Amino acid sequence: MPFVKRSVEPQLLCRPPAPGEAGGPLQLQDLCSTSHLALARTLRQLSDLARHACSIFQELEDDVLSTHQRVRGLQKKIHLLQQTTFELDAKQEAVRK
Repeated sequence: MPFVKRSVEPQLLCRPPAPGEAGGPLQLQDLCSTSHLALARTLRQLSDLARHACSIFQELEDDVLSTHQRVRGLQKKIHLLQQTTFELDAKQEAVRK
């Protein structure tokens, strides 16, 4: 079983920030300030999700490129073996009895 590289889950969107948080003490007196806070946190989480998606696609691209290089090497070896077998003449080769 592979190890977990990323854990993406929604965080608390509408909870008011604690006094020690980066947002500082914020008075949520009306629905407008609550919705703005939720929107800002949602956008921040979408940004993090986009960063994770970019990282995943970069890893996929690296894996595809390495697989492509390995397949090209195998194709060259197969082509070389095919040339060698076509050049062989069964009548000229010595066979043990």
